[in-house]
Amino acid sequence: MADFMSRFCENLYLPNSVQAAATRIAKRAVDMDLVAGRTRIAIAAAAIYMASQASDEKRSAKEIGDVAGAAEITVRQTYKLLYPKAAELFPEDFRFVTPIEALPNS
Repeated sequence: MADFMSRFCENLYLPNSVQAAATRIAKRAVDMDLVAGRTRIAIAAAAIYMASQASDEKRSAKEIGDVAGAAEITVRQTYKLLYPKAAELFPEDFRFVTPIEALPNS
C-alpha cells in the first residue's frame, strides 16, 4: 500500500507528514479489521482523506478519488468505516490542525 500512498500524496501535493499519517491510518485500519472487503486503493484514498482533513492541507474526497482512480462515494464510504476509530488510527505524534471531533463525519 505504501506505493499507492506515495504516488497519490505526491500527485495531491501533500507533505510527508500527511503521507506518513495516512500510511499509519491505513495500516492500523487493516490491522484492526475495519475495512474488510475494501480494495487497497479505497483504503489508501480514505486514509489520505482522513489525514488531509486533520491537517492544514485539506483535500476533498473527489480530488483524492480522481487521483486514486476511485469514486468519490467509495472514498467517503470507506472513510465512514475509519471515522469511529479515528483516535486510534492516527500516529501519536500527529500535529492536528483540525481536531478529531471536528473532522467530517461523512
